Amino acid sequence: MNFKGKNFIFYAILATIMIPFQVIMIPVYLMVLRLGMVDSVSNIAGFAGLILPFAVNAFGIFLMRQAFLGIPKELEEAAVIDGCNTFDIWWRIFIPLTKPALATLAIFTFVGAWSEFLWPSIVLTKQEMYTLPVGLTHLQGVFSANWRYIAAGAIMSIIPILALFLALQRYFISGTTQGAVKG
Repeated sequence: MNFKGKNFIFYAILATIMIPFQVIMIPVYLMVLRLGMVDSVSNIAGFAGLILPFAVNAFGIFLMRQAFLGIPKELEEAAVIDGCNTFDIWWRIFIPLTKPALATLAIFTFVGAWSEFLWPSIVLTKQEMYTLPVGLTHLQGVFSANWRYIAAGAIMSIIPILALFLALQRYFISGTTQGAVKG
């Protein structure tokens, strides 16, 4: 899609990578709080406040932009000639061709959100909603710690990441190298 200012918007979004999350953490928390997505165990909104701040980021926009730029314009033009509307082109052509990039983005986003400690420790106050890294800190007391349980919990925290990687490995390998070689 071409429009005036496309590159400026992309570079402005890309510049946000230079801003650390700790700088924007308080405004994001206030926004999540006003939307009612903090600490509500009874519905999915409590987890939405935990996940949504990490769901869309500048790296994901960059990765998907590069994947979409790698698709030849002729495929879109051929689909228009065949009678496809914009949604059909996106759903039947672009999404299947960008599955490796989507899998790569899913793995990176999941690993980033799963291993995050600071944001869940701020947003969550009920023990029922603690993530594994936050819950592991409660195994350590002021004067003592049961290091065997903490080590076992740390090993268990790797299992979902490993399972996701193994499930999406074939897409991940091709997705990380998708835009690496111009040919």
